[in-house]
Amino acid sequence: MLRVPVRILLLPLRVFFFIYMRLRAIHRELLLDVCIRSDYSEAPLSHGIWAYFKPAKDRFYLIALELQSVITAVRRGKLKLSRARFTFEANSLGWAQAWEIRQLITALRAEKVKTYAYLLSDDRITMFMASACDYVACPESATFDLSPFTSESLFVQNLLNRLGVRPQFLSVGEFKSAAEIFTRTGMSKAARRQTEELIADIEKNFYDALGQKSPEFAAAGRRDLLSANEALQQKLIDAVSAYSEFKEFTEKEAKLKTADLFDAQNIARRRMYPLFNFKKTKKLALFVAEGNIIESSTSRPGTINWHDYEPLSDILRDGNFSAVLLRINSPGGSALVSQLLWREWMLATGRLRPQKQDHPSHETKDEKPAIPVFVSQGNVAASGGYYLSAIADHIFATPVTITGSIGVVGGKFNVAPLLTKWGVSLDRAPKKNAPPAFSPFADFAPAQKRALQRNMAEIYEQFLRDIATGRNTQVAKVKPHASGRVFSGAAAQKLGLTDAEGGICAALLAIRKQLNLAENETLQVEILPSVKESLFGRNMLPLGLKSLANLADFAKPGVYAIDTRFFL
Repeated sequence: MLRVPVRILLLPLRVFFFIYMRLRAIHRELLLDVCIRSDYSEAPLSHGIWAYFKPAKDRFYLIALELQSVITAVRRGKLKLSRARFTFEANSLGWAQAWEIRQLITALRAEKVKTYAYLLSDDRITMFMASACDYVACPESATFDLSPFTSESLFVQNLLNRLGVRPQFLSVGEFKSAAEIFTRTGMSKAARRQTEELIADIEKNFYDALGQKSPEFAAAGRRDLLSANEALQQKLIDAVSAYSEFKEFTEKEAKLKTADLFDAQNIARRRMYPLFNFKKTKKLALFVAEGNIIESSTSRPGTINWHDYEPLSDILRDGNFSAVLLRINSPGGSALVSQLLWREWMLATGRLRPQKQDHPSHETKDEKPAIPVFVSQGNVAASGGYYLSAIADHIFATPVTITGSIGVVGGKFNVAPLLTKWGVSLDRAPKKNAPPAFSPFADFAPAQKRALQRNMAEIYEQFLRDIATGRNTQVAKVKPHASGRVFSGAAAQKLGLTDAEGGICAALLAIRKQLNLAENETLQVEILPSVKESLFGRNMLPLGLKSLANLADFAKPGVYAIDTRFFL
């Protein structure tokens, strides 16, 4: 109630800041300098005091969102940006992340920004991204591997037999092949089929991208190693040069001010600073989930575990969020945690109502409307990663995302023969009882194998049921695609497993439209979950120092705001 009166009283101060911001936003033509290098994680941000010593510069989602923010500011005339220079060094980007960067470079070009790339790395993914630029240069010693794609897998069944280790694995789903490296000496027909089709989709995107850069390359059909000079002749690159020559070339024309993404965003933010702002800002919860889904007794950064999402309902209720965007980059993992997380997400967002309880203390309180949930799939969202995706109203995936793998696999290794070779004996009491089902010192007994198969079949049916519920469809429509098979994002969209093509920026744009945000309206983004990474390894600290270390982690977790008013 007091929001508007207080803001009116503070209006003179706001006018001063408005003039100050506009003056600071005066700038000449910019050269945007972006360097893609190192490992790019999609894990949550570290919080606590450690975040001050190790700021997040390696999160892919931050780079993508910041670049999209700059693009939209250029489109709206808030940034004078004439050139963008991309330096591609060795990096850990996957195909889906590279596709997203390539789309953003293409969007820059659509805004009449001249784009330049220098290749300090000559791998396929780097060439794929750089091919979107107007001008590409590299050292003369570069060699590009443009030969047909292939996948090589190691199979260790014979090695395990020699060591005396017997793998004991079962699966539900013809294509659920995760354990084949232990149980076979080569690919099964099903595994070979899905691998070849997945590679064909990625390969097509790669060669189509290079063909857009160079019609000469497309016409020639070269599929081998190319030296830098051969790539120059094929017009895949535009120059061979030293990096200093490349920088001089990109800076030699008009007096351009060099700015990185942070600088460019600051200028745009000042240009967008509103004089009047009486409307309450809407909030978006951006949850990032990367890594294997594991059962863990504590929060473990770099994984998807129960402890990071246990307070999910409280976070969404107390945060008063208007929508949720979940970014998933996971090959799956624990079936138990996957199902638990799916249900908690469905309950927390209001897409699933709590089961009615007879006890009066379990009476349902006033129910709020469901929160819109969008999912952006990264490089991989398979098995448990797809299970988690099925909480969404809308799933975005790139054409080269690896997704699906709806099936179940499980088992153990029996190491008893290995121990016997080295003179280790094993006894058991009482002898009349069979070994525990998951004992690493015995094979599954026939009855245990039958029970495990029944249990896995039940988990599989739960998987199907929950996906159908989350996707608001019928089990019969999901089941034909639920044989454990992985799909590319392009194939998954045709089958109805995903809804739209795009990366995290496309998903955020869709959320803005869903919330009916005005052109100049800010959407506050908070990055979650709140994972604390300690400054000290507390188990190594003696006595009072352990308590002192606890006091050092004082920063508020779970909040990293991004100004996304430009996402439109």
